[in-house]
Amino acid sequence: MRLSRPLAVSMLVAAALAVPQPVQAAAFKHPGVLVSRAQLDFVKANLGNEPWKSAWNSMRSSSYASLSYTAKPRATVNCGPSSKPDEGCSDERKDAMAAYTHALQWYLTKDDRYAKKAIQIMDAWSAVISQHTGDNAPLQTGWAGANFSRAAELIKHTYTGWTQAARFAGKLRTVYLPTLIAGRPNNNGNWELIMTDAAIGIAVHLDDRASFDRAVATWRGRLPAYIYLATDGSLPKAPPGSKYDTKAEIIDYWHGQTTFVDGLTQETCRDFWHTGWGLAAISHVAETAGHQGVDLYATAKHRLRLAMDLHARLQLGGTVPSWLCGGKVTKDLGEHFEVGYNALNHRLGYAMPSATKWVEQNRPVGASHFLGWETLTHARNPHFGGPKGETLVYGVLPDGRLTYTTINAATGRRTRGAVLSTATLGFTPKAMATIDADTILVTDAEGKLYRIDVTSRDSLAFKPPVLLGSGYPHDLLAYDGAGHLFGITNGTLHRYTVTAAQPALDDITDNIVIGGGFTLKTLTATGADWILGTTAGGQLISYNISGAGSWKRYQLRDSTWQGFDHLLSPGGGVYYGHHPNGSVHRYLDINPYDGRKDDLIGQGTVDTEGWVQTLLSAQPATVT
Repeated sequence: MRLSRPLAVSMLVAAALAVPQPVQAAAFKHPGVLVSRAQLDFVKANLGNEPWKSAWNSMRSSSYASLSYTAKPRATVNCGPSSKPDEGCSDERKDAMAAYTHALQWYLTKDDRYAKKAIQIMDAWSAVISQHTGDNAPLQTGWAGANFSRAAELIKHTYTGWTQAARFAGKLRTVYLPTLIAGRPNNNGNWELIMTDAAIGIAVHLDDRASFDRAVATWRGRLPAYIYLATDGSLPKAPPGSKYDTKAEIIDYWHGQTTFVDGLTQETCRDFWHTGWGLAAISHVAETAGHQGVDLYATAKHRLRLAMDLHARLQLGGTVPSWLCGGKVTKDLGEHFEVGYNALNHRLGYAMPSATKWVEQNRPVGASHFLGWETLTHARNPHFGGPKGETLVYGVLPDGRLTYTTINAATGRRTRGAVLSTATLGFTPKAMATIDADTILVTDAEGKLYRIDVTSRDSLAFKPPVLLGSGYPHDLLAYDGAGHLFGITNGTLHRYTVTAAQPALDDITDNIVIGGGFTLKTLTATGADWILGTTAGGQLISYNISGAGSWKRYQLRDSTWQGFDHLLSPGGGVYYGHHPNGSVHRYLDINPYDGRKDDLIGQGTVDTEGWVQTLLSAQPATVT
């Protein structure tokens, strides 16, 4: 039977874009210990670029990455003060690091030899480990437990065939977690922070909500007892549950320091190396918690950024004031900042000039104790649970009906639709721009401007189009979500001010001619007064519009984008390109407003077919 064109289109869209009902999300997101799937996908896409290329090469050339690596497990790991005696301490730490290294190699290459090596190491330990003894046992448990939990998390949730996964998980629960979760309030702060780093990682791997919550509570209590802010009062806070409850005891605990300034830590006057460990562990816990939807950086950001910049400044040669540690500090800061620096500087945008210099001059960082390959995993990595929000896309089919689709910005998967309207527009549309979830502006070939008011997205019902006026002969339209509508006619860019969510003609004012030369094939808005488009020659160009005759132009790609006939952005640096073959491709611009070429990465397809719409438009500013 030959189908009529409208019915054929309807069946094609409905079949190709059909989506099952979403299932209830798991209690924890996996993999989600220090690194997420989205973060590692970003790394994988950038292994040919710096600084990830050098970091990758450094890891691959290390002894931890060798397929001939042999584990040295034992039933009892006995670690005295400063790991003396060292009866299995170094072996366990190195084996945990090797397991994590091979887990990373597995994910980034999909060569299952690396997954099998990681499993071999973890199985060797789970077969025999029964206890940690000696003065350093709690810290040793933290060092090893942190990397073992990361390795186990990656292998369990990205590789099939680990038959002894439950045995390893059992050892994490019985041999490691009880020591870690108990904390160590009276020791120098890096101990309890490193232990909490391991505890939260194991809790996520075990889907243990109670232990996760306890680790977060320990972190919250330890944070102000480790990094001082003036808002704490004249003295730093004491660690909850500790023996320090007088001024003299707190000063002694802070290694004799009596003057307290923003960013000073409990171990600053001890040495910078252990201080760096404490700051790294604070960052690790916040990173893992963030993957699970708990934003600890919101709590730590000012303490952490001030501490990192203070210690980096002194390490780099800054003058040590006489009131600080008696005018003398031990400048042995290590490569400890990458994770926290990425979160605070890159993701949150805080200026940290000294920390920036320190981090960049030490790249790529290597592996030591509980820190491994963090330039590779976290340098300039935008993902923290991925982009947040949902992309709402309206479209027009060849027969004049509307479509409605939503896409999860973090995963790129459709969450709804395509929903098809029953009614048609009643005219042939030329360009469209989505104002909000229920309002669309559309032009026709005669330059008429219409407003479409959606009354139900469930059934995609809408009122008859409202004719707003004439004189809008634009080939392309885009709305920036911040009150400005852009239109292009024969290469000339116009900007209008929109003052209502459902604008009448009087609500669309200030027809400003920005200028000529905007010979674009596609157009979308990426933020307030930022537009993005492609040319017939394949260039991808971003513009920051200031006013008539005033704009900045950034060419993000010189070629290869000519295949797209529609470009969409819901904000947040998320871009979608539609190809005439019906596929939709997604991209992430780490910072859509820096004009850089090297932070735009492809993230696969939403669908490989089925998008047969003649026009597409996304609601702006729905993704961060």
